[in-house]
Amino acid sequence: MPSDKLSKLAADDLDDDFALDPITDASSSEDESPAVPVKPQQQSSAKRPHQPDSSDRSAAPKKSKKAGKIQKFSVPADLSEQADIWNRYMQKAYPGITTLELDDIKMQPKHMYSTEKDTTESMEDLVKTVVSAGKAKNKIMLGAPQVLVICSSALRVIELLKVLRPLSSPKRPVLKLFSRHVKIEEHKKMLAKAPVDIAVGTPNRVLKLLSDKDLKVNRLKLVIIDCWQDDKMRVVVDMDDTRKDLFSIWRDELLPASANPDFGFRFRLV
Repeated sequence: MPSDKLSKLAADDLDDDFALDPITDASSSEDESPAVPVKPQQQSSAKRPHQPDSSDRSAAPKKSKKAGKIQKFSVPADLSEQADIWNRYMQKAYPGITTLELDDIKMQPKHMYSTEKDTTESMEDLVKTVVSAGKAKNKIMLGAPQVLVICSSALRVIELLKVLRPLSSPKRPVLKLFSRHVKIEEHKKMLAKAPVDIAVGTPNRVLKLLSDKDLKVNRLKLVIIDCWQDDKMRVVVDMDDTRKDLFSIWRDELLPASANPDFGFRFRLV
């Protein structure tokens, strides 16, 4: 009667992308007793199921302990450095842009808003220098704010309203410009009916209102780029859903308007 063959032990199949903890045993097969005595040479060639080969342990992928370090976005006090930051992120937003094309649309230090105090003022302090000084001097025009604040989201707009509302008058409330729950036609009607000193909005809505000439730059003195970071440490200048519209505001609307000597607005990162 022929002898039974020794059955081979099979390891559990693992998906290629399944990562094992280095200290975890990879084997889960059970011991089996052979039905007939096994020859010594055959017994020595068989691996024990509860003692995996050391080469298998080394082949198991290890979890990477290195995580990408996300840095806090810091706005420098130096205005030329602020312009450099803007240009660097603008180049990232337009990856196919040539050096000559970038030079044509670069923000220069002359475009930056400076005050008598050459320090890092808060947003409230910056707005006060414009609104308080302009109340008696500027001719009232509908749809033409003195201060335009651009930020990353509708929720951020709401937060900034709490900060900026005390700086406005009841007759000229802070205007919020974002697409959530508000159609663009409603914003156009608001801009056509009521004077406004301060407007706060998201890039997409601000860009559309500027390009349609409903939001005017005739009285504009200060454009603030709000560099607040969200819980994922993202900023308006590097978010995929905001940066292209943000830099289009500069390239297509505000940069051409800045060449007009009748317009005197400047930029500031806060």
